[in-house]
Amino acid sequence: MDKWMDSPWFIRAIALVLAILLFTSVNNELSGSNRDIGFAQNSDQETVQGVPVEIYYDTSNLVVYGAPKKVDVTISGPKSIVQNTKAVRDFSVYLDLRNAKIGTQRVKLKTKDLSTKLNAKINPAYVDVSVQEKVSVNYKVEPEFNQHLLADGYEAKTPSVDPQTVTITGGKDVISQISYVKASIDLDGEINSSFTRDAEVQVLDKNLNKLDVNVEPDTVQITVPVDNPSKTVPITVNPVGQESSNIAIKSITTTPKTIKIYGRSDVLKDIDALPVNVDISKITKSQDISVPLSPPDGVNKLSEGTVTVHVETEDKAEHKTFSNLSIDTEGLPSTDTVQFITPPNGKIDLTASGKSGDVQNLSSSDFQVFVDLSGLDPGDHTVNVEVKGPNKVDWKVSTQSVKVTLKDNQQSSNT
Repeated sequence: MDKWMDSPWFIRAIALVLAILLFTSVNNELSGSNRDIGFAQNSDQETVQGVPVEIYYDTSNLVVYGAPKKVDVTISGPKSIVQNTKAVRDFSVYLDLRNAKIGTQRVKLKTKDLSTKLNAKINPAYVDVSVQEKVSVNYKVEPEFNQHLLADGYEAKTPSVDPQTVTITGGKDVISQISYVKASIDLDGEINSSFTRDAEVQVLDKNLNKLDVNVEPDTVQITVPVDNPSKTVPITVNPVGQESSNIAIKSITTTPKTIKIYGRSDVLKDIDALPVNVDISKITKSQDISVPLSPPDGVNKLSEGTVTVHVETEDKAEHKTFSNLSIDTEGLPSTDTVQFITPPNGKIDLTASGKSGDVQNLSSSDFQVFVDLSGLDPGDHTVNVEVKGPNKVDWKVSTQSVKVTLKDNQQSSNT
């Protein structure tokens, strides 16, 4: 051995072997590194979102709850295959419950039709599902709508539903939770007429949570009769104020005598008449007055907007009669004379009316009774009797007109 170590050729041989081994080792490492880099450059990873989940189970007799409708799948592998698979989405995710037992269980999600060159990671990978016996029941639908939307004075009668019942299908445990089956109508604005609407059927538990069931049909037609009730009542007059001192009111009546009022039934039942206020302090004689009508609280409409009030009065003032008052003439030309035909004596009676104090102090001299003959030609004429008297009293003469004959004295004298 010592001889070999002392030999230069032995040392050279050993060095050559070591060099060969070193070269081989370095070359292998470089080749492996290049392969890894090449693989890394040709691989990819993408997440396909919202992949539908198919469920395989006995649909005739069972119902499954808790399974997600969609999941996200992360795929990795050769870049070209990953990108193509993401674009085409030619694979599916499923739950196999064909051999599942009734009850709650954890099941693994699986992929189908995915390339064998790809790896897949489903999120979530497992789900807890409830497998229940399938049950179908019939329920009556309860219609509802917001009655606060009814216009003032309107009321809704009992709604009708078509069809009245629906068939609800679901898991036995879920069906047992049903407390309400409702169809709610969504409306905008005030309601003042009958209407028909389609409404979606909602199946709720006792806490008004919507239950996951199948409803057939899932919509119903609801008809709501809306009415504005009416009632015919008499119109009554309510005099307000005090009568004038000169007249007395004999009667007050109305046209029409009755009126139709509109409002909710609970309001109408307590209304027996429609009162109308009439201010009698402004009544000075028999007259007709148009009075606007106001609906009482809770009444939204009246058949008439106004009522005609007939007021009959009589004079309650003191009367005083002056007899045989001479009728004066005015406007008679100085050349003419007048002769009264009726009344032949040229006198009439005058009756004054007014407050006692004013009437009692009157005398015949307080009145001037006359006829105006201005512009009249000779001959017979009928002229109106005119009176001038105190402002505070009224008067009435026994005749409103007289018949006179005018004569032209100058013409008679020439003749």
